[in-house]
Amino acid sequence: MSLAFAAPLGWEELDDAVRQASSLDEDFCEIRHSSDRVDRFIRCVMPLFVRGMETEFVFGVWMSVSEPSWEIYREGFESGHYAEDGCFGYLANDIPDYTGSVLLAANVWFQDDRMRPVVELQDTDHPLVLAQRDGIDVAQVERWVAFSHRGPQD
Repeated sequence: MSLAFAAPLGWEELDDAVRQASSLDEDFCEIRHSSDRVDRFIRCVMPLFVRGMETEFVFGVWMSVSEPSWEIYREGFESGHYAEDGCFGYLANDIPDYTGSVLLAANVWFQDDRMRPVVELQDTDHPLVLAQRDGIDVAQVERWVAFSHRGPQD
């Protein structure tokens, strides 16, 4: 089971000039601001164990990463051979029911065979970190699935 975010938080609110200067595809996003600042994001997966089931719920999320980490990931993307095992990043999506999850710090582990990197949230007392460590219940998965069919405005 999985749900994915189409873009990092804020992409939809970019003005036309910034959006035209920026790029977004299925795996990479660069936001080029008029101030010459560039924000870089990579598409990842964030697994959450579902208690009582032999499966994981996986969020497709975007992680904000540094320019050197972005380059390491891009250079190894096709071959699956990376100069590093992973990198540090910040969660660039707000996970429903987990207020304040955007910008949580994480380790991002690169994968072979063009598989998306795996997000391991860094240890804090944030409820999403606890959910990744201890698992979520089936009712939480049902809420997310219902949310994805309704959308945030309902």
